[in-house]
Amino acid sequence: MGFYVYMLRCADASYYVGHTDKLERRVSAHERGEIPGYTHTRRPIRLVFADEFPTREEALARERQIKGWSRAKKDALIRGNWGRLQRLTFSSQRKRARTRAHPSTPPPAGGSAQDSLASRTPSTGSGRTEPGGRIPAGKLPNELLASLLKRVERRDPRVIIGPGIGRDAAVIDAGGPKLLIAKSDPITFASDMIGWYAVHVSANDIACTGATPQWFLASILLPEDADASLVESVFDQLIEACRDLDIELVGGHTEVTLGLMRPIVAGAMLGMVERDRLVRPDGGRPGDALILTKGIAIEGTGVLAREAGERLRRLGVEAEEIEAAKGYIVDPGISVIKEARAACEAAQVHAMHDPTEGGLATALHEMAEANHCGVVVQEDTIEVLPLTRRLCEAAELDPMGLLGSGALLLAVAEADCAEALRAIEVAGVPAHRIGVLVSAEVGVIMEGKGGRSYVRRFPRDEVARFLTQPD
Repeated sequence: MGFYVYMLRCADASYYVGHTDKLERRVSAHERGEIPGYTHTRRPIRLVFADEFPTREEALARERQIKGWSRAKKDALIRGNWGRLQRLTFSSQRKRARTRAHPSTPPPAGGSAQDSLASRTPSTGSGRTEPGGRIPAGKLPNELLASLLKRVERRDPRVIIGPGIGRDAAVIDAGGPKLLIAKSDPITFASDMIGWYAVHVSANDIACTGATPQWFLASILLPEDADASLVESVFDQLIEACRDLDIELVGGHTEVTLGLMRPIVAGAMLGMVERDRLVRPDGGRPGDALILTKGIAIEGTGVLAREAGERLRRLGVEAEEIEAAKGYIVDPGISVIKEARAACEAAQVHAMHDPTEGGLATALHEMAEANHCGVVVQEDTIEVLPLTRRLCEAAELDPMGLLGSGALLLAVAEADCAEALRAIEVAGVPAHRIGVLVSAEVGVIMEGKGGRSYVRRFPRDEVARFLTQPD
């Protein structure tokens, strides 16, 4: 069930903003005068704007925010004029900054109403968990994770980038001309090629900082019925993947663990980057072009084919299609090191993020939150590869929320976009400009043939949903 923020134009040309979980019923009630208050004496009314959110709290936050806007900003939102909305936002921010610098009257206790509204910008989290409620398989909902990360104290000034939403690697100043990059990640969805995944997924996050992955540690946890051939297979995968990427396997831990149903590999990757070449996850800014490489849900396509092939066959997918989809892990492949390196050598990359769990949709929200921006993307520029579309249609899955390793999101200055695209394509990787970073107040928006809509938040990855739902 979705929740809607809506805006009505009244007979006196004023606007009314509200929220509801039953949009058509609520608008009809306003039209009939069944809702006492503002619109009752200002009929007829007309619905001019609506936007959907996954939770009531997010819809309420957006309602409060829009209510605090000027009429000009509301008009820009209704028309979908993101450029004007962004300019009006910057203008109001500058005015508030001047007021704070040279106040003529003291501000009210707790700050201005406008500041209060700005602080209620909707979270770009991927879901919400009630206190004491069960958490579904997959990543923690961003709202819960953010509340946990607030407890982390920053005590060491050498930590340049610590934990946060949309931050996939830590950056540490260990002295010398280079910075140390650190990353850890478990592989839990896949059992086939699990060691190979572990190396590549962690290496991707190191590459997203502009760094070179160099050292890897692997903790291998095996189920009680594991035999020696399984351990040998995982080790061979780790060694092969490290050799392919010129990474040194430097340590880790291996054990048989009580209660496991399948093997798990938790990897830790270390890398280095020159100080002046660091790409921060929060370096993007409104006006930056947004580039996407390859296509979406490459990893999810391969994992579905490898872990649920028989089930997909029962849903009508041909055996040849499933075998071909298994190969997506290698070609087009889940590594983004080549394109990240090419872009960084050709242009000043402001931010990079690789879509993983929760797919491109979650990555867009995480990138927006990390950079304190909104995002507007064009639906027709997002590449969905043929077998990805085929598997998703058969399994009734949304490729926007499917495991996304293999794609890379890059934010670059608009002036550098063409050069970055050219360098990535010269490196042998297809890429497209899919949108732009905008003011945070715009939100995360998709524009397509059907108009504009809010990019859906996935409370769990579509792979996890499919693998855990009854056959």
